[in-house]
Amino acid sequence: MFITSISMSYIFLIIGVISLLCFLYFKFIAISSSKGDERSKAILGNMKNPELWRNVNNKMSYVSLFWTIISLGGFIYLKFFMNSTLLSIFIPFIYLALIIISSLIFSRKNEKSV
Repeated sequence: MFITSISMSYIFLIIGVISLLCFLYFKFIAISSSKGDERSKAILGNMKNPELWRNVNNKMSYVSLFWTIISLGGFIYLKFFMNSTLLSIFIPFIYLALIIISSLIFSRKNEKSV
């Protein structure tokens, strides 16, 4: 099963936009829950370890930014620098699996690291 490189480029663009939205969400949460912000009390409430939660959100924002850059790079390469060829349909699934695995690894709350 194959897909054209132009169609694959738009899959990478969609993943890049979703990753960018995730980056903005996690960064907004990390900034809004900082100690100097007036919204931090409403967001944090009675959490046991708000610093750990803030660090996890900050890490997730950088993971999302990494995948945004990689996805947009893949889009640009496939769209503008590669001739229209057929690529395996399994590439986007493998790519999404890598994104999910990296997100799970970096979202782990390790209380010893704080």
